[in-house]
Amino acid sequence: MKTPISLCLLAVALAGCGNIAAVKSFNTPYGSPTSGDTARLRVIADGMVRAVPGKDCVDWYSPGAGVIAVPKEGFADRNGETLGMPASAPVMQGDAVSEVLVPAGKPFTLHFLDGGRSSYNSVTNCLGMFYFVPQKGADYEVVVRGYSACGVKLRQLGVEQPVQTTKAEYCSAMANF
Repeated sequence: MKTPISLCLLAVALAGCGNIAAVKSFNTPYGSPTSGDTARLRVIADGMVRAVPGKDCVDWYSPGAGVIAVPKEGFADRNGETLGMPASAPVMQGDAVSEVLVPAGKPFTLHFLDGGRSSYNSVTNCLGMFYFVPQKGADYEVVVRGYSACGVKLRQLGVEQPVQTTKAEYCSAMANF
């Protein structure tokens, strides 16, 4: 009788460990680089935006990975930080806004998740993951909308050409657990 109970307790304990990275990613602010080439990024979002610097995939155990902006209280964030970037896209009531340094010349992955919308018979969430490679000294702005229209607009300020982005995946099957 002790063996089945022990196995159940072990399974529950291991299941809890599996969610540590996901919990960490909500409660850890993004860590800006302290050395090397950088670019600036402004995030305007109506949902949570998290980042993974130096990777082209999502791995919450990566150094510096964490939350940049989130409009809801109770999460780690860097809301309201400014670096003196030129004004650009309009900010809507309820948006979270933050300006952060990002590493240049390396992949920079952004992960977006809104709080979901409920209707009569369904709940809809907007989830997006992509990466781009910031150029040294450039200013970027990403506007992420989940509640009104699931979508992302990333642009380099002062440049009319689109910024090349690539869909990101989780680095491994366990990266989000």
